[in-house]
Amino acid sequence: MRPFLLLALLVLLGACATHPGKVDQVRFAADARPVTATTEAGALRGVQGNGVRAFLGVPYAAPPVGDRRWRAPGAVEAWTGTRDATRIGADCTQALGRRAILGGGGGIVVGSEDCLFLNIYAPAGEATDLPVMVYAPGGAFTIGAGANYDPSRLAREQKRVVVTLNYRLGALGWLAHPGFQAEGEGFGGNFGLMDQQAAMRWVHRNIVAFGGDPSNVTLFAESAGAWTACYLMTSPGSEGLFQRVILQSGGCLEPSSLVSAEAAAASGGLFAERLGCTGEDQVKCLKALPAWRLSRAASVRAGINGPGSWGPVHTDATVPENPAVAFAHGRFVRVPVIVGSNLDEGRLFANEVKTMDRYDKETVWMYGDEGARVLARYPVGPEGPAYAIATQFTDQRFACPSQALRRQLSRFVPVHGYEFADRNAPFVLPRWVVGLDLGAYHASELAYVFGTSWIFADVKRFTPEQKALSGRMQALWAGFGQTDFGPDWPAVEGDGPVRVFAPEGDRLDEDFFARHQCDFWDGTSFGAVH
Repeated sequence: MRPFLLLALLVLLGACATHPGKVDQVRFAADARPVTATTEAGALRGVQGNGVRAFLGVPYAAPPVGDRRWRAPGAVEAWTGTRDATRIGADCTQALGRRAILGGGGGIVVGSEDCLFLNIYAPAGEATDLPVMVYAPGGAFTIGAGANYDPSRLAREQKRVVVTLNYRLGALGWLAHPGFQAEGEGFGGNFGLMDQQAAMRWVHRNIVAFGGDPSNVTLFAESAGAWTACYLMTSPGSEGLFQRVILQSGGCLEPSSLVSAEAAAASGGLFAERLGCTGEDQVKCLKALPAWRLSRAASVRAGINGPGSWGPVHTDATVPENPAVAFAHGRFVRVPVIVGSNLDEGRLFANEVKTMDRYDKETVWMYGDEGARVLARYPVGPEGPAYAIATQFTDQRFACPSQALRRQLSRFVPVHGYEFADRNAPFVLPRWVVGLDLGAYHASELAYVFGTSWIFADVKRFTPEQKALSGRMQALWAGFGQTDFGPDWPAVEGDGPVRVFAPEGDRLDEDFFARHQCDFWDGTSFGAVH
C-alpha cells in the first residue's frame, strides 16, 4: 500500500525519538553499578540497575563499510582493554520520509553504516543457563533498530536473556546486482538477512557470558523482522541457532514479496544508472557513493510491498529455494512456531483513503486486473472507504498468508496461531489526528509483548484489563517451548484454532479462515502461496 500520511507522521516521530531514554531506568537507577562480561572479542563493561543487567551497542560483526559494503558480515575485530557497553550503538543508515519508508526514495537520512550492534538484557545477578530470546525488529526493510524496543521488563520478570539487534536496511541491506558475483557471493540482495544470521551465530557463541543457554533460543520478530525470520527458517545455515520461532504479522507466503536473487539483480544496473554509475564497473562506482545517497535512492526491484520496495530474496546461497516451496516440502529448520497477526493490521496505513474515488483507484493500483473482484468482495460500508481498504489489506497481506503458513508448517512441526484483537490498544496520536479508529492496528501487540512503551504506544495508558493481557502475552512468549500451553492454546490442525487475545479474556476461534475471506484470496493471483 502507498505510504499514507499516518505512517509518515510516525516516521517523523521516530526521527525525534531518543534511544537513551529507553535505558535510563537502568543506567540511572538508584542501585546502578557497573558489571562486566567477556566475549570472544574482548571484555565489556555494562550496567546493572532496577533488576536488570544491560550490555548495549555490542558489535556482532565487522563494520560493513568501504570494501565490505555489500559483502557478507565479517568477524568482529578483537579489542584490548574493556569496551564500554553502557550506550546504544548507531542505528543502521535509513531514510525517514513518506515515500522512503516503502522504498520510494527521498527522506531524511539518519544512522550509520557502522551499525551491526546488538543489545543484551538479562536479570540482575549471576544466573546461568537462562532461556534466550532474540528479537528482530520490523520497519519495511527501510527503517528500524533494535534500540527502538525496551526488553528490560521481559528480562526481569520472565527471567530471560533478551537480545535486540540491528541489520542493514534499504539499498545497503537488500540491493542485488550482477556485478556482486565477481566477489564470490552471488547476486546479493540478502545482506540484511546475512546480518541477522551472523547475529544469531554470535549469540550462539557468546551468550553464555551473559547467563544465557545457547541451546535454548527463541527467535521472535515482527513485520519485516518476521519476514526475515521466516526466510531464516529455510536457510541451512540456521540449523542449531534457534529452537523455536515466533512470527508476528509476517507470514512470508504473500506472493508479491517472494523474489528470487536473480530477478532482483536484473534491475541492479538500472538502480546504478539512476545514481550516475554508468561505466563498466558499476559496483565500484556504487561503493564510492556516500551511504546517504544510496539510502535516499528509490528501489527499482520488487520486495515486501511488490515493485519498488526492498526485502529478502531466495534461490541464493543463504536461502536456496523459494520459501513457499521449502515449507511445502518440509525443507526448513524444523522447530515449533507461533504464527500470528492483528485484527486490524491495515488501519495503520489507510487514513488518507477518504473518498470512493480514492478507494477505487487504490484498490486497482494494488491489485491490477483483480481490482474489480476485490471491489465487489469488499464493498464500502457505513464506516467509510478507509475501513474497507484496511480490511482488504489486512486479509490479503497479513491474515491469510499467516493462515496459509500455519497450515503448511503444521504438517511438520507444532504450530500455534493467534490473533491480537484489542480494538482499544493505546496509540501515541489522538484519534482526531489519525482520522479513524485504529483498532488492533499493525504493531499494536508489541507494547503488550514487551510490556514497555515505544514509538506507537505508552503502556501507562493500559487499563487494568490491558495490563493483565500484556502479562499473559509476555508469559506465553517467554514460556513458548518451556511450558505446555495445554487446552487454552492447542496446536493448529489445518485451519484452526487460533487464540484470540483480548482484554476481556482470550478465546479459541475456529473461524479465522472464513472471517478473513481466505477462500476468496486463495482464488486470486494475490492469494498466499501454498
